[in-house]
Amino acid sequence: VGMVFQHFNLFPHLTILENCTLAPIWVRKTPKKQAEEIAMHFLTRVKIPEQANKYPGQLSGGQQQRVAIARSLCMNPR
Repeated sequence: VGMVFQHFNLFPHLTILENCTLAPIWVRKTPKKQAEEIAMHFLTRVKIPEQANKYPGQLSGGQQQRVAIARSLCMNPR
C-alpha cells in the first residue's frame, strides 16, 4: 500500500529525482540507475519530468503533490 500524506514530507535538501529514488535504493536495494529510470517513468506519468533536477522549494504546491504521488508509486505498492 502506498500513501500520500497531506503534508508531502519531501526532503528539502534533495532534488525531486533524489526524493523519488531514496526509498527504492535504501529499502528495496534497487540499483541507482534502475531507481532513476523508474522515478523518471513515474514523474513522466504525473507530467513533471522536467522538474527532476529542481528542489521541492522551487515547485508549486500542486507540483509537490505530484512528486509525492510519483515517490509513492516508485515503491511499487500493491
